[in-house]
Formats: sequence, C-alpha cells, structure tokens
Amino acid sequence: MIKSIAVLTHEIDDNIKSSGYFLAYLIKQWEQLGMKVHVVSGNNFVPADIAILHVDRSVVGEMYLELASRYPLTINCAVTDISRSKFSPNLLNSKDRYTGPVIVKTDANYGGVPEQRDQRLSGNSSPLMEGVQRPWRKVEFLESADYPVYEHLNKVPQGVWRNQKLVVEKFLPERLDSGEYRLRTYLFFGKKEFGMWYESSDPVIKFANARSMGRLESIPDSLREIRKAKGFDLGRFDFTLVDGKAVLFDMNKTPVTGQHGQALIPAQEQLAFANEIHGFEY
Repeated sequence: MIKSIAVLTHEIDDNIKSSGYFLAYLIKQWEQLGMKVHVVSGNNFVPADIAILHVDRSVVGEMYLELASRYPLTINCAVTDISRSKFSPNLLNSKDRYTGPVIVKTDANYGGVPEQRDQRLSGNSSPLMEGVQRPWRKVEFLESADYPVYEHLNKVPQGVWRNQKLVVEKFLPERLDSGEYRLRTYLFFGKKEFGMWYESSDPVIKFANARSMGRLESIPDSLREIRKAKGFDLGRFDFTLVDGKAVLFDMNKTPVTGQHGQALIPAQEQLAFANEIHGFEY
C-alpha cells in the first residue's frame, strides 16, 4: 500500500500544491486519503514509496533523472523530452510544397516560457524591453496563445527559418459549422482517462480565450497508441479532429487543468484519478 509520494520538480518550481497543475488536485486527494506527499525541488532526495517526475521543462535535466532513479518506482520517468521536433508529424521546412496555412511555435513546450525564465535567472538571457519586438532569428519564447498563423509558407518571416528555437507546422484546426474553432484535450493518469473540448472564435485556443467547454464522449485510439509508445503515465494531449483523424498539437507531461477545466471532472472521477496511484505498485 502506497503511503508516501515524492513529487520531483524543477529547483525553482516548488509551489505545485497551490498551482493550476492537475497534480495539485491529485495531491489534495492523496493527502485527504492519508498519504504523505513530499514536494522535492532540485536534487534533494526524500525517501518515499513512489515518485512522480514533474519537471515542467521540455527537456528533463540529468540531475532530475538521476534523482528519479533513486526511488523504487518513478512515474513518467520515460518521458524526458517533449520538444515539438521530437514528436510532431506536421513539421515543415522552407522548401516544402505544402500549400495550406501554417503556424509558428517554439520547439519547447508552452512557448518556451519556463526555459526563458531559467535563462533570465541565470543571467544568460538579455532583458526584453517592453514594446520592442526582437528579430525573428533571435526570438527565444512566444506567448503560446499568440502563436502566429500564416496563409502560406512563403509568408513566414525568413528569420524564423534561421532560429533553432522555433518550428513551423501545418495549421490544422478543427472548424465547426458555426465558424468557431474547437480544441480537444486528452487527460490521463494510469488507466484513468478524461476528455474535454474547448471552443473559441480564436484559432489558437487556450483556457483563457475559450468561450465554452464540455466533456468529450470518446478518445481516439491513435492517441492511446502514441501515449504508449512515448511512455506517458501522466499527461495531457491537445488535439483536433480533421477529416475524422486526430491531429496531435501538444504533448504535456505536467498537465494543467485550472479551475474551469477541473470543474468539468466529477468528484467521483477525481477520486478515481487519485486512486490510480495504487496501480503503479509492484
């Protein structure tokens, strides 16, 4: 029986219990069930029955992987790199003959903001002046809700192609008859799954600009196959349905649901998610 859990986080991200991470809600359930949860930031080993690798960076550093190896079992230890260049089947280069709309994103997840924050704290990133747009070849991060969409590849600024921190993808949104856009989310932990949809008039949908949301009736098997192949125990996949097929946009190993998303999950299902921790026992 699992009695103690270590949550392994980045050394400057120790506020998980008061955050919008899905794990914050699981921790609350675990503590109510009498389990001891240790939030371990950096490489400070704290003994526990099981650990969860919850480093909110696209690439997990060796320090955290070494720490994870010290536990009897670590959830998500196989998911070490979720850069878009590692998983996206929709990447394009400047010589492709693709004629549809495209979108520019950071190679790093969530606009590269966590990595940019690390760079600033270490003094390795030049300060940004408000209102000043950096040349595309020097852009280090983007607001994920403002990823630019272009009608055609030839509209993409040349500096984007010279920036290794940026990628260009086919833009494959799901458009409803009403003209609204829809984004779908596949949330999972262990064998427990939950699907949500969000609709907005904006083509790039986030929690903040969603006008309505609801529960999905089903999850495409193709996403389950990707999850298995990538070794995800805990996570969230964002996708659309285009011509009946799932188009994966984002893979996240430190999923965020926020209050609005969490409210869609019935209390009994939240408890079922929490109890999945026992499915990882030897």
